[in-house]
Amino acid sequence: MWLERTKWMLANIGWPIAFTFWCQVMVVLYAANGEISQLALYYFQFLWIIIVCSYFSASFTPPERCSLVDDDDKKSSLEGFCEQCNYRKPPRWHHCRRCNQCVHRMDHHCPILQLCIHSGNHKYFLLFLLWPLQMAIFTVYNGYYDFWKTIKSAYTGEILSNTEQLKGTGVSNAVMVGFAALYLLKNQLPNLLRNQTLIEESRETTTYDLGSWQENVKSVMGSWRIAWLPISMEVENESKRK
Repeated sequence: MWLERTKWMLANIGWPIAFTFWCQVMVVLYAANGEISQLALYYFQFLWIIIVCSYFSASFTPPERCSLVDDDDKKSSLEGFCEQCNYRKPPRWHHCRRCNQCVHRMDHHCPILQLCIHSGNHKYFLLFLLWPLQMAIFTVYNGYYDFWKTIKSAYTGEILSNTEQLKGTGVSNAVMVGFAALYLLKNQLPNLLRNQTLIEESRETTTYDLGSWQENVKSVMGSWRIAWLPISMEVENESKRK
């Protein structure tokens, strides 16, 4: 138990530190030296805020709880009954052995965030992949020269200044994050278009396809006006009621 808690704490401390370093490299080293425009700086800060909000929303949105089953109902619902939790499992509920609970629309247990990706935080998890990818592209576009210079110095033995080393490290970080996000999105995006989780994909379940990719995306991300922002669909629904 302590090991799982330690992993969770490291994930929730390590990622903010990494993105803070990334921000400092771009803002302090590039912007302060006038190497990127004011507009580009504002765009980078927008990306950074969106990423941090998506990260914390994904990390701290708890899964929905399933209601208990009465003893009299167990025999009639054995197929959807979880013996570990003593719950009747409605469709799209799965038991996570790491979290030791049943989770609604469970996609997978994420080793990056050290928690389950489920109906409540799946949108934020996708945003945590999509926006860092955009941020990585932006960083590499503005710092590719420093990245190339860092790689070249490893072969030529050229000694770089502290500023050049920090810039190269920041852009290298962006490259690694970009490839990692792409690797995860190669399964996440097709499943999003089919309204399917990784578990359902492995079982070849297509029951929940709503008929069009637009509706499938909206079922997870919300309407198009909030789809790409870390705003829950509950907030949007509440505003419509008012």
